[in-house]
Amino acid sequence: MSNLVLYEVRYVLLACGYSFDCFTPKILYSSRDSAIFWFLTMIPLAFLCEPQFAFLIFDAKDLYKFVSVLVPCTEIFLTNLKMVICNLKRHKILNLINDVQIVWDEYAASNLEEVRELLAVTRKKARVFVIVYTSAFMFICLEYGLMPLWKWCYYYGFSSQPSNYTISLPYPQRMFYSIESNASFGVTYFFIMVAVYLLGLALAGFDSVFTTLVMHITALFKLLNMEIDQMGMQLRGGAKGHELKSTFKAIILKHKTYLAFIDQLEDAFSLVLMVQFLTSSIVICVVLYQLTLAFGWNEETMKTITYLPGAVLQLYVFCWYAQKITEEAELVANHIYSIPWYLGDPSYEKMCITLMAKAQKPTGVTASKFYMITLQSFQRIISTSYSYFTLLQTMNQQ
Repeated sequence: MSNLVLYEVRYVLLACGYSFDCFTPKILYSSRDSAIFWFLTMIPLAFLCEPQFAFLIFDAKDLYKFVSVLVPCTEIFLTNLKMVICNLKRHKILNLINDVQIVWDEYAASNLEEVRELLAVTRKKARVFVIVYTSAFMFICLEYGLMPLWKWCYYYGFSSQPSNYTISLPYPQRMFYSIESNASFGVTYFFIMVAVYLLGLALAGFDSVFTTLVMHITALFKLLNMEIDQMGMQLRGGAKGHELKSTFKAIILKHKTYLAFIDQLEDAFSLVLMVQFLTSSIVICVVLYQLTLAFGWNEETMKTITYLPGAVLQLYVFCWYAQKITEEAELVANHIYSIPWYLGDPSYEKMCITLMAKAQKPTGVTASKFYMITLQSFQRIISTSYSYFTLLQTMNQQ
């Protein structure tokens, strides 16, 4: 796999289905990897998503049970959807990673200390993000799955009171077969834990690939702005003629390429981002409402207060990094305007005006072309979620 993914997203390679090709210089599409990925997708679908959805339809008789199952069911369904779309969009994601890697390697060969420092900082930030983000969501997912086991260990190892507590499945769900016997229950619980592990890895993997690509594309725009400032120094030094225009044409070509990277990024991830943003308001609202219903020192409260920060963090990460790439792309016009373009000839000035006009157009990642993803989007979703929560709480009190 290209260094872009190998060095920054190596902790979640399995979630992306690239476990066998992770040391090749270029990622190639493989039907074997696709088959492995589809197989990994089916395990959470069969042992988590479908049983919970069946329970939601047939067995959730009261509001509390419905709410308690709706939250994990929504997140499981959304993560399974991410896994499916990731496989369907595999060609586009691989092409984007390879294209970014080619440009990244060109900058890595530079002798400029400032450029090499920016590359090193970007790699470090991406690596730290992947480690922390993956660890956080693996903890949340495994905490959900292992809660009954921890509860069983507490009763039989630390409690002074004898208890008739019997271990149950982590989530209320309706299996398509009987789990009354110890053997069927044990096998089911084992595959549920495998599914939870794969689900957590897939969730962190998809988000990490998106975030890592955004970090690298944002860094490319920063490098482009550095080249524009360097061209301004050439103008002040009296550079004119063919050499100056050649440098500017190279900058224009790079700017066009980086905008194409954003378009590729949006094409590969915008559908999932749209679904994520549509469901986030409802999920956060339901989690807050569930917290008010299960308030107290109990298992449901522990699950809720663990899940809520994860849901908000996931949404914030998308908005934060999408905002960064939008801001850096907009700075291209400011850097062009700040250089002494008036020292060039008329044809050079026209080139500056053309690039400034193109760079001033809003650029960034959108949710299926409906709206630009920025921190304002995060603020609107949180505000909408709280409004839904207060409305639901008022209706419940009446």
